[in-house]
Amino acid sequence: MIKKSLCLIAFAALFSCEQQENKLETKSATAEQTTTQGSPELKAPDREANWLNPQYLTADFNGDGHVDTAFAVIINSKKGIIIKHCDTNEEFIIGAGNKFGNGGDDFNWVENWNLVTDSITYEVTFMEEGDIDGSRDVKLDYPAFYIGTEEEGGATVAWKEGKYVWIHQAD
Repeated sequence: MIKKSLCLIAFAALFSCEQQENKLETKSATAEQTTTQGSPELKAPDREANWLNPQYLTADFNGDGHVDTAFAVIINSKKGIIIKHCDTNEEFIIGAGNKFGNGGDDFNWVENWNLVTDSITYEVTFMEEGDIDGSRDVKLDYPAFYIGTEEEGGATVAWKEGKYVWIHQAD
């Protein structure tokens, strides 16, 4: 069953990378770029990543005119997300052992995610001592995705100035 699910996810990723249309299937720290142009550095996921529903999101996350894919993964027992730019095969891992924003290196706290297609979102701002200061509007140039919990909030993950950034949403 696990092999069948992984094959289905791999097929979906390849299919979405071949799509040239900018269609959506589903609705500040930087992510570390882990591979470029098929480099063998990408760690293979430990097991089927069915901890998020849906298991992947597709959109043109970096604005290059090609549909990209974000996958829920588990690597070395840590949950995270791989974002694949389908035109260049660049892959970015957030969580899954790579610290990202206030989310840490294990996204075991994430309960849900969804596509964000709004042109503006808000970011919670903090004072130096850590208290909430207020919020500010942040312009989103491309589709992004939200990760979080029902009770405590989370963040929007967006491509800004050539990298993925954490836009804190609520506490």
